[in-house]
Amino acid sequence: MTSNETINVIMSRRSVRAYKPDPIPKDILTAILESGQAAPYVSPDSRYFSVIQDRGMISRLSEAAKAEGMKLGDFQREMFSAPGFDGTYGAPVVIVLSGNESTIQHEAVCAASIQNMLIAAKSLGVASCWAYFPIFAFHGAEAEAWQKELQIPDGYKPCAAVLLGYSAEAPSVESAARYRNTVAYFGAGETAAR
Repeated sequence: MTSNETINVIMSRRSVRAYKPDPIPKDILTAILESGQAAPYVSPDSRYFSVIQDRGMISRLSEAAKAEGMKLGDFQREMFSAPGFDGTYGAPVVIVLSGNESTIQHEAVCAASIQNMLIAAKSLGVASCWAYFPIFAFHGAEAEAWQKELQIPDGYKPCAAVLLGYSAEAPSVESAARYRNTVAYFGAGETAAR
């Protein structure tokens, strides 16, 4: 496979689920956020970033998400009620991405921003994880209160979150077989799925 520095960063990025409490320096966090804002969008106001660095707020968000997530079924109830479970994995930064529901494809716009942030974080030595868990907090009776606390504008829907920090575990170097048999070529002499 053809490779360069950017492709190497993309291919070596892994989701991390254990973080040190160390803060991310402001200049590095700013670079990651600006990378997210540089992603393609439908309109300039199509996404909104809520950057949470307050440990108390992260803990409250995690507890609210856990309470709502446990309502989904036995699997979630068993996982979320395990002793010591923390769906934010101790990350010192949680970024909630919200999409403007009046714009088409607001989830895709948020996804593009998230991917840019994950790649930028990896390139700067910061561990990351794309997470839906914190969004469970917006599924229940406290949704409006959380929207207000995180200053999410009216008409914006929280879509996903990014966890950032420095890894507390050795990152996996093995690549999951996540892109096998998922591409079909047509024309140019290739027709087989790869």
